[in-house]
Amino acid sequence: MANIIVNRELCNGCKTCFKACFIDVIKWDNRAKKPVIAYPEECVHCMYCEINCKERAIKVSPDYQAYLFPRDSIV
Repeated sequence: MANIIVNRELCNGCKTCFKACFIDVIKWDNRAKKPVIAYPEECVHCMYCEINCKERAIKVSPDYQAYLFPRDSIV
């Protein structure tokens, strides 16, 4: 699972991250006019939201440890 952080102070509400997310991990809060990370467990770590944010208000930190398997499982 990715740890996705939105800096609400830097976010200008442009919806770029929301539009960039083709997996629908990011939803939009119309009232607050800010992104909501609704399904972080479904993030594929493409980083499109982070790369496209001109304000650098979103940060994706993949949990690479989740992809590793225990060494004792190796034959």
